[in-house]
Amino acid sequence: MTREMAARWAGSVVPSWLYRWLLPVGWAVAIVVSMVAGDEVRCSVEDPAYCGPDRTFSLVMIVCLASVALLWWQPMVAVAAGVLFVAFELRFDDLAEAKLAWTIYGALCAALLCWMLTASQKQRSLVRRAQRRQVQVPAAAPVGVTARLLVAGALVLVGVAALLLMRWQDGQEAEHLQRAVEQTAVVKAYGEEDDVILELPDGRTHTVTMYDDYEIGAQIPVLVDPADGDWVRPVAEPADYTHWITVAGGAWVLAGLFALRDARLRRSRPRRAWLAQGLPVRIEPDASSGFAVYSADGAVLLGFVQLEADDDDTDLELLEAFDALDEENEAIPPKYRRELLARLQQYRGEALLVGDLAERAWPTVLLGEHVFRATRPFRTPRQLPWWRESTDGVDGPPNAQDLPPEPEIEPAADLPVLPWEAPLEPRYWWARPALAALLVGLPVAAAVFATWDDWIVAIGIVAFGTELVHLASVQVFFRVTATATQLQVRNGWFEQLLPWTSVTAVEVDENWLNVDTDDELHVLRGVATDQVERVASVFEALRLRAAATGEKKVRRRPAPALWLEIGFLVVGALILAVVRFA
Repeated sequence: MTREMAARWAGSVVPSWLYRWLLPVGWAVAIVVSMVAGDEVRCSVEDPAYCGPDRTFSLVMIVCLASVALLWWQPMVAVAAGVLFVAFELRFDDLAEAKLAWTIYGALCAALLCWMLTASQKQRSLVRRAQRRQVQVPAAAPVGVTARLLVAGALVLVGVAALLLMRWQDGQEAEHLQRAVEQTAVVKAYGEEDDVILELPDGRTHTVTMYDDYEIGAQIPVLVDPADGDWVRPVAEPADYTHWITVAGGAWVLAGLFALRDARLRRSRPRRAWLAQGLPVRIEPDASSGFAVYSADGAVLLGFVQLEADDDDTDLELLEAFDALDEENEAIPPKYRRELLARLQQYRGEALLVGDLAERAWPTVLLGEHVFRATRPFRTPRQLPWWRESTDGVDGPPNAQDLPPEPEIEPAADLPVLPWEAPLEPRYWWARPALAALLVGLPVAAAVFATWDDWIVAIGIVAFGTELVHLASVQVFFRVTATATQLQVRNGWFEQLLPWTSVTAVEVDENWLNVDTDDELHVLRGVATDQVERVASVFEALRLRAAATGEKKVRRRPAPALWLEIGFLVVGALILAVVRFA
């Protein structure tokens, strides 16, 4: 695709801020207008159905919620739902203010839907006129059961469970209504969260949640079940469990969309090889864990797509390299990060794009001998009126002359007395007292809240306290110990035992150590910054002096932090059990 044609293609894109920001604001305004206008209408004893169950309303709410909930994921489906909801609004709603607000929202949705359809058609028309090259696309591997299908199946079960729950609640309500007698209750006061406290003719009081507001002393007709003293229902406000229809319908709509997306993924991966017309483009790895797609000369950014390689080794290498692109991932040593970024350079350059080049398309990309297939739909750059998304990719690994020279590790001439604990960064003086306070105070706090029957807080203290104990114990028990035969690293739940015969290299990387073994890279953080080189020289001397034969298997054993957390959980569970069953 030439620069001129790519510029026209990019100019046809619908700005994402219209459906990602403007429409949600319009939907929220329409909801507020509907709620304010609806407050003027009160529930009626003469017509209890006004505030009672309304299955049609619950079904329409599925469309209403879809028109906003899907804007960031499936914008075209969302705006179509917005247009459909306005039709229902004009048919069923009697409030003029709400009709006006939703009509404006529906007009925006209709205009945006037409724009999206026109833009998609224009993009495909431009791509059809672009010069292509014939290419052989190999057959795709079987897809199997995807996470989308599992989520769709779970959502179907959620919908079924919601309807079964509604049916059970309706049955319970019907039994109460068969036995109910009408009485007149008096509003005595308002409780927490504006619940109404009603006094029955026999002097009993009940707290109920009501839609309307009533003055103190107002008389309200209620239904009372003589066989169940806890059941009281205002006549003007029958029980409404039809919201479960909205839950079930929403879950099934999401299930359908997940299944549809899975079907499109499978459709983009034929199980047979075929000849296709490939569109010349340029791709570059991007920090979004995907690829940026440019025009053939690299001048115009067209969009982004997440791809996976047909070859498992290539795909694994890409995953590791994309992880290295994340600068917030401190677990990756800088040296290893540079190596991964260097490998990533082979996956950039001129490529052939097979399939549609349009918003929400599922293209296949061929780069040299590599075949990449989309795992998510192609998307165009996000936009705001004052900003347009750009790439955050890789310019390539730094040149050798730009890097500081790697220090050569000289083995220490004089070894310390073994076993030797490497000097660590100073710990906070309050680390040990804080750990002791957590181990004593949290179980006591959990017991206190349990005796007050506040079980959610009590269980939360035990669960969240376990994490706090973990964080504190990791700081307290961290050790790096060198012996004549192995390096012992105690960090977290386990203590790793690295025989010196398994260590292939010891390197200084900025302010920490990298210890390479036969099959893994171990990063040692926490060593005193001014002692890193000395510690490295000691480790190098022990590595060189180790016998060539002997055990090379890296082992690990439980560390004190693990036993401490298990003990804390056991003690906390026992305390809660004693309080519960005592």
